[in-house]
Parts: sequence; structure tokens; C-alpha cells
Amino acid sequence: MMAQFSTPEAERGGARKTVLCVEDEPDLRTDIAEELVSAGYHVVEAGNGREAIGKLETLRPDLILCDITMPELGGYELMAKVRAERPDLAEVPFIFLTALADRAEVLNGKNAGADDYLIKPVDFDDLLATIKSRLRLVDRVRQSLIAELQIEQQRMIEQAVRDGEVTLAALAAALDRLSMGIFLIEQTGEVRMTNEAGRRLAEKGDGLALTSSGLVGRSANSSQSIRTALGDVLRGIGTTQTLALERDGGHPLLLQLSALSLPGSNSRHAVALVVDPDKQTEVSPEILASLFGCTSAEARLAAALVAGKRLEEIGEEFGVKQTTITFHLQNLFQKTHTHRQADLVALLIRATIPLSLQN
Repeated sequence: MMAQFSTPEAERGGARKTVLCVEDEPDLRTDIAEELVSAGYHVVEAGNGREAIGKLETLRPDLILCDITMPELGGYELMAKVRAERPDLAEVPFIFLTALADRAEVLNGKNAGADDYLIKPVDFDDLLATIKSRLRLVDRVRQSLIAELQIEQQRMIEQAVRDGEVTLAALAAALDRLSMGIFLIEQTGEVRMTNEAGRRLAEKGDGLALTSSGLVGRSANSSQSIRTALGDVLRGIGTTQTLALERDGGHPLLLQLSALSLPGSNSRHAVALVVDPDKQTEVSPEILASLFGCTSAEARLAAALVAGKRLEEIGEEFGVKQTTITFHLQNLFQKTHTHRQADLVALLIRATIPLSLQN
């Protein structure tokens, strides 16, 4: 059953949330699905745990609503299998439906990893409130994780500046594994520090060059775009600008400018992160799915975008139509609160840098 409409209650950033409803009683499953659809959720139904496993091969639900006692594969066995074999679904809540109101049964289930219980016969108001509460909790945890990753990235750069060239060199060596150039820019536009990856990009002169006055692009228009974006960033601390810099060959360079507050300095600075998509290390779709709540198809698309592939290339590689790629891209925009492809790729790279450094 597919939901045909949605309400704000069932949306995260404009994207409908998906509930996998696993229940072996067809009438009850239909009633539950209809209530969830009416509340704006996208519902996928399964008659038992074995059928649910099959659904999860192509589905990444936001929540699993599951009966306990079912033929072939029961609720607890399904949860144990998902937790053991699908780490990308680790944050997906399991809410169990049970006819047993026994306190010991509920405690045993929660000790096994259940997130919540609802007693049959189902109170649909209680059902909707419980689902809403659990999904809000997942959203808060996810947004907190993304914020912590971005704060940690900022902290590493600021620590490098405080400690001088030795620490900067160590940071640069780690980030070189991502083929990412780092440029610390003064308020005048001059580049104060750069790492080895940045120097190689600038020396190559393909899309970006380093002069005495600062970073310049391949053309006068590109250089003006860099100056304008830098000016905007320096005037508004906390802002970020993303540019795609054309070059003679290969995919455009991705340049992201962010305001940087340096300890003990009254002047404003910016940090430029430059990625060559043609040399970018692959990002795990499983990591992207976990961070942003993507389906497996959306996560594969996100990973391909980070790798610098164009939408046409991705469609051919996946063997799907461009309308399908566009559909998944729109979902990614909604789930990441971005509006442009360049901003989406920049966010994906920023969020996965600390994870990549740990690998």
C-alpha cells in the first residue's frame, strides 16, 4: 500500500517517512496501514518476518512496526537478524505489537533491543503518538551527529592554526587522503596557509591557481565568482558559499568557502576546501544512509555524486531513467535541507570527512 498524500506531522524536511508494517493478521495490518496513510506516512506491508527481510533489500524504512508472534520468522527474530546483519539500519526504531500485557514480556523485549511496545487491540491515537515521538528522537540524534561532525572538522582546522605549521602539516597529510585542498584565507584575500593537496591543485593550474593576491579561477568569470563568494563569506561569519570551478578536462572542481573564527585574532578569515571529484575517495553508501536517513538507492546516488559523476552517467550506470534519478535527487535535497547539487555534495563531503579520517 502506498500513501498518496502527506501531512506535516509525517514529514522530515518535506520528505514522507516510511513505516514498514509487519503483521500476519491481514485485517489488522490493513487497518493499521490505512491509519498511517491517513496520517501522511508511506507504508510498506509485510505478512511475516521473512517477507519483511525481502522488503528490506530495496527499502530503508524510517521505522519498523512489528508483531511479535508470526509464522516463519517472528518479531524478535526479525529484529535480531536486522541488528546483526544490517548496521545501516541500526538507528531505525522497532515498535512491537503484542497481545501480551505481561510486564516481564515487555522488559525482556526491551532488553533485547525493542524501542517501544503497543498492546493489542491497537489504540490508533496511541500508535500515531508513539511513532511520531520515536521518529522525532531519531531526527534529533541524527542532526546532533551531523552537527558534531561539522564542529569537529572546524575544531581540527582551528587547532592546526593555533599549534602552527607542525600540526597543520599533520592535518594536511590526513586530509590528503581525500585529495582535498585546504586554503586559509586572510581578509585581504591573500592565502595564509595551504596543505600539500592544495599546492598540487594550484600548481596544476587546471581550474584553480594561487597568486600573490589569492585564489583565482580558470577564467575572469570564475575569478570574479571566487572574489564575490569570499566577500559574502567574510561579511557574514557562519555563512558558506559553494562554487563549481570549470577546467579544461574532467569534472569541475568543487570549492567551498566558510567563515573561520581564529583564536586571538580580530580580523576575519575564511577557509576554502577544494575537492577534485576525479580523485575523490569513495564514500560508503551505508554511512550516508545512516547519517541522512536515505534509502539504499538515494545513498548510492549520493555516493556517486560525491565521486564526481554526472546525473547522466549515474543513470546509465544504475540502468534507470533520468526521471528516477531526478526523483531520488529531490528526496536527497529534502532530507539534507539543501536546494542545489553543489550544496548537497559539499554537505556530504563535510559530514563524512571525520569518518573517512578514522578509516
